[in-house]
Amino acid sequence: MNVSYNWLKDYINLDLDTDSIAKHLTLCGLEIEEIHKIGSKLEGVVVGEVLDKKQHPNADRLSVCQVNTGDETVQIVCGAKNVAAGQKVAVAKVGSELPITLDNGKNLVIKKAKLRGEESRGMICAEDELGIGDDHSGIMVLDDSLNPGTPISEVIDLYEDTVFEIAITPNRPDATSHIGVARDLAAVLNLEFNYPEVNLDTNELDDKDLSIEIKDTEKCHRYVGKLIKNVTIKESPAWLKNRLTAIGLRPINNVVDVTNYVMYEMGQPLHAFDYDEVAGHKIVVQSFDKKTKFTTLDDEEREIDANTLFICDGEKPVAVAGVMGGQNSEVSEKTTNILLESAYFHPTHIRKASKALALQTDSSYRFERGIDPENTSIAAQRAAQLIADLADGEIVSGTMDIHPVPFEANKLTLRTEFLNRILGTELDTEHSANILHNLGFSIIEWTSTKVVCVVPSFRPDVEREIDLVEEVGRIIDYNSIPSPQTANYLLPDPIPFHEHFLQLVSKAAVMAEFKEIYSNSLLPHDRAKLFSDEDLLVQTLNPVSKEMTTLRPNMLHGMLTAMGYNFNRKATTLRFFEIGHTFKKSEIGNWVDGVREETTLIMGIGGLTGSEHWDAKPENLSAFDLKSSVNAIFSALDVNVTESIDDNDTLIFKHKKQQVAYLKGISTELSKIYDLSYPVFVAEFNLTLLEEITSKQKEAGYTPVPKFPPIEFDLAVVVSKEIPASDLLKSIKNNAGNTLNSIEIFDVFESDSIGKENKSLAFRLNFIDPNKTLNIKDIEPIISKVLKALEKQFSAKLRS
Repeated sequence: MNVSYNWLKDYINLDLDTDSIAKHLTLCGLEIEEIHKIGSKLEGVVVGEVLDKKQHPNADRLSVCQVNTGDETVQIVCGAKNVAAGQKVAVAKVGSELPITLDNGKNLVIKKAKLRGEESRGMICAEDELGIGDDHSGIMVLDDSLNPGTPISEVIDLYEDTVFEIAITPNRPDATSHIGVARDLAAVLNLEFNYPEVNLDTNELDDKDLSIEIKDTEKCHRYVGKLIKNVTIKESPAWLKNRLTAIGLRPINNVVDVTNYVMYEMGQPLHAFDYDEVAGHKIVVQSFDKKTKFTTLDDEEREIDANTLFICDGEKPVAVAGVMGGQNSEVSEKTTNILLESAYFHPTHIRKASKALALQTDSSYRFERGIDPENTSIAAQRAAQLIADLADGEIVSGTMDIHPVPFEANKLTLRTEFLNRILGTELDTEHSANILHNLGFSIIEWTSTKVVCVVPSFRPDVEREIDLVEEVGRIIDYNSIPSPQTANYLLPDPIPFHEHFLQLVSKAAVMAEFKEIYSNSLLPHDRAKLFSDEDLLVQTLNPVSKEMTTLRPNMLHGMLTAMGYNFNRKATTLRFFEIGHTFKKSEIGNWVDGVREETTLIMGIGGLTGSEHWDAKPENLSAFDLKSSVNAIFSALDVNVTESIDDNDTLIFKHKKQQVAYLKGISTELSKIYDLSYPVFVAEFNLTLLEEITSKQKEAGYTPVPKFPPIEFDLAVVVSKEIPASDLLKSIKNNAGNTLNSIEIFDVFESDSIGKENKSLAFRLNFIDPNKTLNIKDIEPIISKVLKALEKQFSAKLRS
């Protein structure tokens, strides 16, 4: 937002230089990004008289003029079509500086030159070249009575100003106005803040002149109408045009300029309707349940989405509420009567409407941040008075103020002890109370220990006691708080189990040589349908774009998108993991009714086992490469699982009959959609369930470190190739007893010597007893029982 230094001086008595003001504003939270100097004294620019004009001998579009500058006659080459002998013009003499910024960032300095072979000693100027207007259609022709050589500063009311470009954060809607910025600056400098005088008319406007109905009170909380009759639409006075031009606005006419002026002064967007074009002299604020075609002020017909709020008259829509008015009721030169609108629209709705239309205006910029609901009528009265003064109009007695959703102020208490503990200061209550008062907070009471105040309506961001601490801190300037002589060290809070659990999972994935990725939790609806049934998908009410409409039902879209992207950039080996949240509709919601949100880990591999070499070709990564990493995750979490394969060739991992993960290959169809150059395998873990399992195991108590050493026993059996290794593992665990500590497969062997239809699996069993040292005699009965069970269930034979 652009803020004028001259404008700020209307509200506070400033005598600081602009750099100091910029420093104070930045330190109190209103960061100054740029400082622009507006206007110039135009030293060296004088009134000149064109004595003679001739066609340039070498250029059809140039003229050679002889110009009397008061103390001499000089030759100037001019390209303007309207230059003529006998005119009084503005002449920039050699050496003068004009407010025209060059590519190097410096202003244009007039020098003696030759243009197409003809000498030129000066420049005959247009309005925009002097920085006093936008007109560049031709040179500026002055009054004939002026004397050559008169400094232009004595002829034209030159306007000089400094403009601060402020980065307004979304939580500070009050700072989108000059009054809001001035209020903060006055509090910082401890200066008196002068609010503009407004004569409030509390009478009710006769409903014969105007009727207002708010049908959609959810989106419109307040609507104020004010009438000004018998106005004359004309050019605004110089002071108003200068104010608007300085901050980058183009003056239009006295009525529209006033609405812009008050908006930038008070932060309240206003709209002026041609009262005679408002059918039935009636305003209806409503939404439509279907799309509506509407031509806005920028002369563009737009198709407005259903449920967008409109301002309508007795017959038709006349404005898109809070965004832009319509052509059918705009103020023109023929307008004689004005209906002034000042309203409060709900920020969320305006933000949604502005994005849907891809149209952000000065009004929507303020409405979507949340304007002051108590300022609505005041701003309307302020604008009505200015319009009456500048357009020779008559204010109709009374105001129509429809206010179905009253504002409720928030009351907060600031404890002095809490304030000083947070800031590291020794402020007394009176000091903090004065700061809050200067910022517009109403002080109800204050004692030696606390301040009780009412939050002003223009500060919706102040909700808690800590926000009051921030207000005091930013005004006293954090840099002025002295450093303590002794340091106070605060022990960090212990890491919650949830964070510790996620760190453990992430570390295990990194140790397995996977790289972490982050993807968006929103995806296009057509992609979401690839991974879930339609009735389980969760749609967003206000999508940011067509590409982000649906919350992800699982993590596959982000993983496959990342893999396709990297494969297309010549990556040949990918090992990715991501931890995030997934969302599905459910009768049992955990955070939002009807939505089940779970924390999920996805691991994906694809590509080659290594780089190509002259004597060997690398193989594709397989499901077994991923399975080893999956087992590493379960090992890190100390969770025992069983394995099974479902009808879709998906490997399912269960803990006590609860599915906690799965592993599968990506189908050919999905590989084509995501442009995957190699086979890809993924495993997805339900971390919400695994965290619950892990936390229960932790609560079961501490298991002491065994005093006695373990003993290992290797066992190899021959079985049919069709029998899954997981079934053998399950049988061994069920029959090996409580002393079995762990089991793993360390060898798989196939050969004609054991039969073409057979395979040999070698298991390493680790036993431990907390009460004694085990020996082979203790293990032999267990192994015998295990072998009998394997032979009975799978016809397994001990391999010799």
